[in-house]
Order: sequence, then C-alpha cells, then structure tokens
Amino acid sequence: MGGRRRRRKIIVRPKRTIPKIFVCPNCGAQTVNVKKMGDKYVVICGTCGLSEEFDEHPRWSAVDYYNAFVDHFLEGKIKPPETGQGGAEEAAGAGEEEAEGEGEGGREGP
Repeated sequence: MGGRRRRRKIIVRPKRTIPKIFVCPNCGAQTVNVKKMGDKYVVICGTCGLSEEFDEHPRWSAVDYYNAFVDHFLEGKIKPPETGQGGAEEAAGAGEEEAEGEGEGGREGP
C-alpha cells in the first residue's frame, strides 16, 4: 500500500585536476608552462619571456615549480626582460605623440 521504495540518487562530483598552464606574475597572461629539459625544469612565460631554471626535486610537481618561480619573482631574484616590453611601450608612446602633434597643427592652421 505504501508504493514502491525509491532508490536514493547518487551525486557524482567531478574531481579537480591540477592545471598545466599558469598565470604570469609579470604580464598577467595565462601562458606560463613548466617543461622538463634533461635533469632540470624550465618555467617560462610565452608572452613576455620571463623564465627560470630549477633543479629536479623528487616530490615536486609542475605546481611546485610554478610556485617557486612566482616566489622568486616577488622577492626580486628574477628580473623581467626589458627588451620585450620596454620597446613596445616606447614605440606606442612615440606614435601617440606624433598623432597629437599633427592634430594640433591642423586645427590652428585653417
């Protein structure tokens, strides 16, 4: 009389995975990779070129090398490459100055 007994529904939650691409502490782009080269690991940003080499640690994973990379950057042990970003900013600034100069001269003349 009570009807059928219903089976309890099991909710399956997906397991979280460790990321393979990380955020650069210098430029903010999500292009930092950890690569194994021989007996060393290289952490490098694909956008700004910031990089560092680490010796292999037996229990470290990619996240541990990335965290050490960020710690060294924040402590000032790693200097950001000046040629990649400085040149782009200077070139953009020079173009703006030329455009402003042309615009002002055109207004005053006629």
